[in-house]
Amino acid sequence: MAKEKPKYNIWQNTAYAFKNIWQNGQKSHVIGAAAKIPTNFAVTVIALYTPKIILDRLEFSESIQRIIAAIIALLCATMIFDLADNFVDAKNSFTLAYKIWAYYSRKRYQKYLDADYELLENPDFQDKNSRVGMICESDRAPITKLPEYFTLLVINIFSFVLFAGIISLLNPLILLLLSITVFVNYFLVRSVKNHEHKIQNKRISVFRKIWYLANLSTRFDHGKDIRLYGMNGWFRKMAGMFMGEWHDVKKGFEHRYFGAALVNFLMLFFRDGAAYIYLIYKTAAGGITAGEFVLYFAAIGQFAGWFSLLIDTWLNIHAASLQYCDMREFFAYPNKTNRKKGIAVPSGPNGLGIELKNVSYTYPKAKTPAIKNVSIKIEAGEKVALVGLNGAGKTTLVKLICGMYAPEKGEILLDGHGVGEYNIDDYHTLFSAVFQHFRFLPVSIAQNISIVPKEQTDTKKLEQCLALSGLKEKTDKLKNGADTPLIKEINPEGTELSGGERQKLMLARAIYKDAPMLVLDEPTAALDPIAESELYMKYSEIAKNKTSVFISHRLASTRFCDRIIFISDGEIEETGTHAELMEKGGGYAKLFEIQSHYYKDGGKDHE
Repeated sequence: MAKEKPKYNIWQNTAYAFKNIWQNGQKSHVIGAAAKIPTNFAVTVIALYTPKIILDRLEFSESIQRIIAAIIALLCATMIFDLADNFVDAKNSFTLAYKIWAYYSRKRYQKYLDADYELLENPDFQDKNSRVGMICESDRAPITKLPEYFTLLVINIFSFVLFAGIISLLNPLILLLLSITVFVNYFLVRSVKNHEHKIQNKRISVFRKIWYLANLSTRFDHGKDIRLYGMNGWFRKMAGMFMGEWHDVKKGFEHRYFGAALVNFLMLFFRDGAAYIYLIYKTAAGGITAGEFVLYFAAIGQFAGWFSLLIDTWLNIHAASLQYCDMREFFAYPNKTNRKKGIAVPSGPNGLGIELKNVSYTYPKAKTPAIKNVSIKIEAGEKVALVGLNGAGKTTLVKLICGMYAPEKGEILLDGHGVGEYNIDDYHTLFSAVFQHFRFLPVSIAQNISIVPKEQTDTKKLEQCLALSGLKEKTDKLKNGADTPLIKEINPEGTELSGGERQKLMLARAIYKDAPMLVLDEPTAALDPIAESELYMKYSEIAKNKTSVFISHRLASTRFCDRIIFISDGEIEETGTHAELMEKGGGYAKLFEIQSHYYKDGGKDHE
């Protein structure tokens, strides 16, 4: 399989990284990183030449005072430059790395929040999000250290030139030998790092399974099933299997690292051994002085280290660049919806009209469309029911209407304009919705309904919404009423709601928003018959002056709607009032008869 070429090269990613640092008020850190170069290099030069200078003074019988003065001067210079280097490092390194990490972490979360809803179900988008999530796990990730790496790169280049120049004076062949072995090690390590990046998707896939299993086993609302159905053994078995997969993946690239390290050790042994033997031979033959011997000995011993550090720094820059590729591809992942300025959203005293023209939609990697060539026109203020069997496409259709999904084919018009003409965030303000699956924030019941801080919540409006949704009876029994927080794991003084109460809270939230378009997706699924009947009685008031779309499996509830649309296999099979569809005797009438039979006789004739 051909290796996939990164979308951005190292220099593009470096420019992107420094541009973000510079534009986010971190100029002083960039200047600090540059200031580290001369101080660090000065320390290296002084440390290399100090032994030679002292030995030369001793060899040429200079006075002890001059030798001591030279030693003190060298020590003072070393101390000054070393202190300056450490000061810049302490002041700059950690702070800059943390700020880079915080910036990209915020940017990742913002991208996820701004992404089209349908991307949250897109495997490719989720894989890219997981990659960026692993990158942003720590403020010591390669992306956070790119400025530090480039500082080290320049220092290492200067040091490499210095040591290479000294060794070439002894014998250019030694320099060639040292350089070849370092390059061999470079390609070995680079191959390992590329392999590690290549299998990143596999690592993410296994990690996501482990995370999902851990989250599933610790969820409060799953605790009863786990205990009653003896699922502990299954969880342990799956955890063992996933951890085994994770171990196999890690073991693969750890073996590669060990192999590269072993080859490097063998090359180092023979390379430095040969260089030192030659140096001893030259000294014994009287070709170099004691001071020169010490200088060359240090240069040979440190050259490979500096060259390896140069190569390693470049590999770290390469690794950071690959991470920047992953991040930039995620940040650039395109939305289908309009996030720019759009036309003004309409308003109407009796809701808004919406029309679907030949709309089709297929889920990512699905083989068949969930919605096929659907055309519907819903008038302003009309109450429409969508009915059909499970999997017929009702919820998908509603999500298309709400702008959560973009049609694969066809168009959706609101007030005569295509959905794409509106800014999607403005478009979403037109809808109040209750979907089948929902989550609550760890704040008060009141704030979960109003979705604004307590001081901005309209208390009178809140009371009306609690009464209309049927949740007031619950809040009246609580010590702090609607100010009682939810999610006991976070709020010990909080409360937990039953399934029906949770659904009532979501209904109260939809009523509070008071948008011109009301969408109710199975709003009575978790309600008892009495609460369901009460909701039906209030339906006209809840949907007053709104266009409403009501999804239900219980066909008796559709009588409250102006029109019923019966969906089957993603297509509109029938449309009309309850009476018209019953008279037609089609799929709706058959389904209604089956349901009503069980309500009348308890299904005894089917026993």
